[in-house]
Amino acid sequence: MRNGYNCIMSNQSLSRNLEDFRLNRYLVPYLALQRYGPDKAIEMSYTTYAIHAFYSTIEDIKDLEHQATFVNNGRRSNVSIALWFLALESFVNCVGKMVCLRNGEDFAKDWSAKTVGKRIGFLFDTFPAEGEVMRKSGLIARINEFLQFRNEIFHDRNVGEELVFHKTNFSPRPYFNNQVDVFQALLIFLEVCCGLRYSINALDIMPEISIGNQELLIFDKLDKLYETFLKPYFLRVLTKHDLNTALNLDTKHFYQPEPYSNKYFLQGEILPVFQNQQQSNFIHPLSQKKTSIGETLYNDLIISSGKKAGHYDSMHFIIDWPKLYADGQKAKASRQP
Repeated sequence: MRNGYNCIMSNQSLSRNLEDFRLNRYLVPYLALQRYGPDKAIEMSYTTYAIHAFYSTIEDIKDLEHQATFVNNGRRSNVSIALWFLALESFVNCVGKMVCLRNGEDFAKDWSAKTVGKRIGFLFDTFPAEGEVMRKSGLIARINEFLQFRNEIFHDRNVGEELVFHKTNFSPRPYFNNQVDVFQALLIFLEVCCGLRYSINALDIMPEISIGNQELLIFDKLDKLYETFLKPYFLRVLTKHDLNTALNLDTKHFYQPEPYSNKYFLQGEILPVFQNQQQSNFIHPLSQKKTSIGETLYNDLIISSGKKAGHYDSMHFIIDWPKLYADGQKAKASRQP
């Protein structure tokens, strides 16, 4: 009976809810104030958002690269823009949280009602050397236009009027955006990261992006991957289709201070920490079977439509087109004198 009971328990333990793994901190980077240790460490969540935005941007460029019938504006462009904004706000907040933690201030109380422009203004006041140069560059104005553009997408308030952006190349109709808007969002985030990458003494907090394949995992800085991959990829795709952009993709004019130039924090006062091994309660044996479940279901979905090759459909919002047309004609006739 004992062996049978153990066998049953063992089989049951293999099945768990996916929700059980939400709080897994495996490979999640944190910044820890040395005097408090890891208990009050601040998540560097902007790194995760930047990774998602990086790969979402790749998909947007890929949409344009492989399109042969129309200029594809990117099926994820709204998502990519939102992710770059999320990364921007998270980056600013992360640095601000460390300043507040060091000074015993309440981040939630003092920062929660401020716009991202005002938050970065606070950081410019805290780090006057960086702040003076970045203010003169007009960065806060670009951030505020990014905020306006993002809000129009998130809250869907536009009813057809065109917006005017003076400091950025965002679309005057935010919902109608494309890869240019994605790169404009990316460039604003990158400019902020370049200027504040050394704001914590002895650290370079520029986002680290994971790249690799089934045999290799590498982390590299976002600014480097922009110059060596994202920008050349985008430019080559534009050239392929005989397209151009008025957006300045160059980052050489971005302000970048020298390492160790910011003395606000002491060297070693703040350290990056991460968990490079999973806790036992998050270890779960995953199937090693190679599958293509999603691809198979998607192909079956297309086949089940019964449409022949070459068919191009339209959206189906009208319940009964003949009835709608007939009723409309009757209504029109009844209104005539």
